[in-house]
Amino acid sequence: MKMMFKNATVLMTVLISSFLLMACTDDDAAGGDPIEPEELGSGEVKWEETETEDGYVIVTNDDGKTLGYSKDSGVELLQVDGYAFKDLNNNGVLDPYEDWRLEADERAANLASLLSLEEIAGLMLYSSHVSSVSEELEEDQIEFLDIGGRAMLNAANSASTTDTVQWNNAMQAYAEATGHGIPVITSTDPREGGVSGIPSNLALAATFDSELVQEMGNLTSIEYRLLGIGTLLGPQIDIATEPRWNRVDGTFGEDPALARDLTSAFVHGVQSTFDEDGNDLGWGSYSLNTMIKHWPGDGAAEGGREGHSFRGNAQVYPGGQFDTHLIPFVDGGFNLDGETGSTTSVMASYSIAFDEDETYGELVGTAFSDYKLNDLLRGQYGFEGVVTTDWGTVDDLEGGFMQGKPYGVSELEKPERILKAIQAGTDQFGGLNDRDVVVEAYELGVEELGEDVIDERFEQSAQRILNGFFTIGLFENPYVDLQEAELTVLSEDNQLKAYEAQLKSIVMLKNSNNAISSNDRDEKPTVYVPMIYVPYEVDYFGVVTEAEWTLPVDIELLEKHYNVVTDTPSETLTGPEDEDGNPTVAVEDIERASAGDLESVDFALPIITSPVNEGNYFAGFGYDQENEEYIPISLQYEEYTADSEHVRQESISGDITVTEQVSGYVVEEIEEKENRSYYGNTAIIRNYEDLNTVKYASETVPEDVPVIVAIKADGPMIMSEIEPYADSILVAFGWSTGSGYGIEDEALLEIAAGKVEPSALLPVQMPANMETVEAQYEDVPRDMESFVDSEGNEYDFTFGLDWSGVIQDERTERYNVPALVTPENSGSE
Repeated sequence: MKMMFKNATVLMTVLISSFLLMACTDDDAAGGDPIEPEELGSGEVKWEETETEDGYVIVTNDDGKTLGYSKDSGVELLQVDGYAFKDLNNNGVLDPYEDWRLEADERAANLASLLSLEEIAGLMLYSSHVSSVSEELEEDQIEFLDIGGRAMLNAANSASTTDTVQWNNAMQAYAEATGHGIPVITSTDPREGGVSGIPSNLALAATFDSELVQEMGNLTSIEYRLLGIGTLLGPQIDIATEPRWNRVDGTFGEDPALARDLTSAFVHGVQSTFDEDGNDLGWGSYSLNTMIKHWPGDGAAEGGREGHSFRGNAQVYPGGQFDTHLIPFVDGGFNLDGETGSTTSVMASYSIAFDEDETYGELVGTAFSDYKLNDLLRGQYGFEGVVTTDWGTVDDLEGGFMQGKPYGVSELEKPERILKAIQAGTDQFGGLNDRDVVVEAYELGVEELGEDVIDERFEQSAQRILNGFFTIGLFENPYVDLQEAELTVLSEDNQLKAYEAQLKSIVMLKNSNNAISSNDRDEKPTVYVPMIYVPYEVDYFGVVTEAEWTLPVDIELLEKHYNVVTDTPSETLTGPEDEDGNPTVAVEDIERASAGDLESVDFALPIITSPVNEGNYFAGFGYDQENEEYIPISLQYEEYTADSEHVRQESISGDITVTEQVSGYVVEEIEEKENRSYYGNTAIIRNYEDLNTVKYASETVPEDVPVIVAIKADGPMIMSEIEPYADSILVAFGWSTGSGYGIEDEALLEIAAGKVEPSALLPVQMPANMETVEAQYEDVPRDMESFVDSEGNEYDFTFGLDWSGVIQDERTERYNVPALVTPENSGSE
């Protein structure tokens, strides 16, 4: 690797090229040498250019790649064999990385070999969350570009299509004018707004429909690409074997085979571009890179505690099924049916794979784990793509609610952590905006490994990272056509496709006496929709939600479908005083609809949320901040104290501290493991009043009036609390965001009204009680006793009802079999 790009070297290359490369063919170009161009416009010209209304130029090559560039950037065109190419580094010759006729990996290797240390260090950065986008780049964004940062996380979900596209185009023009003209690749987590509302992963899993999931992946790629996004930070493909984990809703469920199939389908849909007839064209203009996460699976969280908090930093394997969690990765994401073959990148989990005997390698987070990355991912499974850390992995542990996650390596300085991660197989650092600290890591590497070794390793990461840019064509045209974006993103057709997928994802668990049946009448039913209590909350970003009684769905939407009867908030408030001395809303401050008010309703429709535990990602679930003790994460509304025989009195995982004990001349090191047991402690549930809302509706409506309970669930829950009070139960996995990631309220209302027949199945088990939750193993799928309702139906994996009864079809036949344990792909063992 050339750590300094010498002008003299470039000049010599140009002079030699003038004499030796005038008659180069395509085969010569593949050899890796620059090509001397023809005079622009001479001979048989196979290209034409057009200036767009958006301020950039489009160059169309006959039977070749379409180019885009800004005339303000200083980039000039080169002509070779009649075709146009961009001279991104302004050296007057066509370098292999500028030659769109070559394969992506060859171009990436060429460019990586030309970059300086500082340029490679810039590529290894992945920006912190960018929440503001517009045509005018902000100072911190420009600073990031100036240090060579080329991976931006676009977290501006609420930004308009126009602002997002103009921001992308402004960034690309700025980047194009610097150095080697490396474009910017922006990424996003699954977006909660500004795009058509495809269902959450768990909701998609409830469809058990690989074709639909592929279609949703393709819809995602088209809309995201037209927002300038080049990488999806997803899909999340962890197997949800621990039902208390608060990221179950982001997964494809708890079954390895289902997660494998839907991973393959979604990644295929996102990465491939398809023609009008649905033919797979492979990488193309509507392709995104995917970054499947979180290697090697993050669903075996002890006690359900989540890795964004250090109290949830461990995965545990009491059932010995570490390999089971690899299945969606190695049999799914690495083994696509489509032309792109495999995901291009992987996000490493925060977590430590905990075993005191270090069965799964050193007790460090995945980004620092030689076993999990070099041995397993790179070695056994031969993965050649990018490995990116989750955001904040190398930052300091002491950092407030957005603290770093340097699990197992917190005693190291940041440059040492980065070097350790690079040596383990990591390429890119999520949330890191500091190039200097990467350069420091390089310098440490020179001292520890030697210059040749660390140079080769840095160049290897650069090549991997750049390959994703070339694969999706960013070096040819990183600009977005604003008019096409405005016509396509959130188009009526796309929103309809997403909405139809939402309807297919809603599970009906109970339907006594056909409480929900086909209803094609135009007249609106009269429905009691009780209000719900929203408690006071300050979230992890400091945003305050004031306590209130409110309808669970917007009144205008409800009245579109129903004649609505509801409750009335009290005029006199009795809650604690706020900072201005005014009383706030208490649970008691509600006047429920009376039995007389409800005499003529056609049905009651309580719309509630599955139990919400106290805590958040960063403060941690399963820990009582006030009393500084571990507490259980509960899946029920009623009070739960963890004191059954199945509750661990000694946790499997815990931070290990080493102290020295001196006896005479002997110094002995004593290891002590923290005990994270919550035995005897009680869970804290924020939305207990949701259960009372269901009870009130059931006890107050006339006996012959059905109660249809609609639940917005983020995973498994204890249904024994709800089922006795419900004639019908509907479950929508995900949350309602209007136009974004989740399930829209209207889909629930249509199913409840009998306008659309439900067809979804449970992608997770609904446990019988908290005792079976405690008894199950965090790493083992489908090992709980499932709830059996009053109709005799077991709420197990693959269970669901339609209007005719229990669904039995090709989906249940395929997946209602014993859970897989071992990956089919054993790698190079």
